[in-house]
Amino acid sequence: MVRAFRSRWSWLALAAAVLIGVTVASFVSCSASTPTPSPPPKGSLLALQTGGTKLGIFPGVGEVLTGDQGLFTFILVTDKGQLLAGGTPQVYAATSETAMAAGPFTATWHTFTGYRKYGDKSPIAGPGFFAATVSIPTPGLYRFLAVGSSNGAKVSALTDKRSSVEALEHRPVADPGTKAISVKTPVATTLAERTKVDTRDPPTDMHYISLDQALTNGKPTVVSFATPLLCQSRVCGPVVDEQLDVFKQVGKAKANFIFVEEFPQRDQTKPSPAFVKWGFTTEPWVVVIDKTGIIRTSFEGPVDSGMIKAALDPLL
Repeated sequence: MVRAFRSRWSWLALAAAVLIGVTVASFVSCSASTPTPSPPPKGSLLALQTGGTKLGIFPGVGEVLTGDQGLFTFILVTDKGQLLAGGTPQVYAATSETAMAAGPFTATWHTFTGYRKYGDKSPIAGPGFFAATVSIPTPGLYRFLAVGSSNGAKVSALTDKRSSVEALEHRPVADPGTKAISVKTPVATTLAERTKVDTRDPPTDMHYISLDQALTNGKPTVVSFATPLLCQSRVCGPVVDEQLDVFKQVGKAKANFIFVEEFPQRDQTKPSPAFVKWGFTTEPWVVVIDKTGIIRTSFEGPVDSGMIKAALDPLL
């Protein structure tokens, strides 16, 4: 199987640029020799971006839900490949750089705390991500702008057309409000067994129950679909660690916690049956399911333990 991993997901490219010290020159604004353009329409993304230093922005999702509960995650980098962390940049969204923008929506920084806490040695792209709850009025392809400050000076970052994010009324997979797909997943209770079905280093202990059994035992379920070793975005390991952190806090007496490895045979042409049956084409995903088997929340891409627990707590 060839993974249809969205090209707009560029966390891995960023990590490579940082590691080898490549200057991401395309993020620098154009030289002064270009003709002065007409002023952009008031309220558009281009107008809101006027002035200050231009940064690079990498969306952590390929889609957001319309309405007032869309989740947009992203990272910001300088032209030298340095990742920016902290602060509360304001986020805007529009169907084009000259269209009237929706927003502002306040983004906050989320740190991957579980990665070091639980000794994961899987690849990681960065220490965390920004997340903003956005209100997108209608379906379509949207570009996003983040505006903030660094050392007292304005900075901004605008997604290009290739990294547009699709706004949908319903997700094509793991859509909240729909019935979770019941499928048998590996049960592994010893370290040797877990190593065979889990590419995380070390493997997790979230293989104690099969997903089909979990959906019928009267408890809510948190299930992740990821591949820590082979993840193209390098956020699978950290996301599974965040799920593991919630597992340690809540315990299996109150809820089911399952990690489904995408490539248990470590062969990227052989995805797991559960991954295929659910219909995922990207990773990682974390899905929160209620006691009756209905999906209540689904997270594509980066997510932290606080976000997962906030989705789970009302279901306990």
